[in-house]
Amino acid sequence: MFFVDFCSMSRTRKNPIPEIVVLFGKRIKELRLERKMSQMDVGAALGIDRENIRKYEKGLQEPKLSTIIKFAELFEVDFEKLVSNS
Repeated sequence: MFFVDFCSMSRTRKNPIPEIVVLFGKRIKELRLERKMSQMDVGAALGIDRENIRKYEKGLQEPKLSTIIKFAELFEVDFEKLVSNS
């Protein structure tokens, strides 16, 4: 149920961006920098525009479940590492 809730959250003034989206952005930025990749590199590897990578990293855009899985595969980490506090 967590993943359904996570992927269906909407951004409105009454419902600000959830903390988990911000956490996801920080994690993917850390992993990208550890691997010395640019946002363009990541975007090219995932088939995602660089501007969307920037929005994910800043916590401005909520990723779909399929997008989170793509990031996990690219960075060779468990899905949970991208979306949990541990």
